[in-house]
Amino acid sequence: MLPLEIGSLALPNAPDWGIALGLSTAGFAAKSFTAQTTSAPRVRSFTKAALARWDVEDGVEAAVLVAWELATNAAQHALRRDGRGAPEQAWLGLLRREEAVVCSVTDPSPNPPRLQPPDLMRRSGRGLLLVTRLSSTWGWSLSAAGTKTVWARVPTVR
Repeated sequence: MLPLEIGSLALPNAPDWGIALGLSTAGFAAKSFTAQTTSAPRVRSFTKAALARWDVEDGVEAAVLVAWELATNAAQHALRRDGRGAPEQAWLGLLRREEAVVCSVTDPSPNPPRLQPPDLMRRSGRGLLLVTRLSSTWGWSLSAAGTKTVWARVPTVR
């Protein structure tokens, strides 16, 4: 079950999320990214900048890490090159709520996220474990167009 503030973010036209969900730009921010190595620092700086604009003080590090982990998972598992050789895009969406920030990533893959069992010896596969620990809840949804959105609600204080 999706929290009411999430609705269905797995929309076919990701750039129109704010309009489709009826959100003002004051509480919503979105940015596209690809699987390029330059995307991770951009996702982190974009998230920090949005939280600073919203005067979020507590929970910033957790929200940045959650956004980064969701984006990294999309880059590693969902983003490929399209038929012309161009990199596919995913979208990071940030939604400001009174006591939380909802971080969401929509990517072109219909494959669900997989939470791996804890294994500290493994070099990768711990991203969703971190998301689970840092968020009050997380989940995913699939759109009719076949895109997937993975989201997490991160508690914050203004």
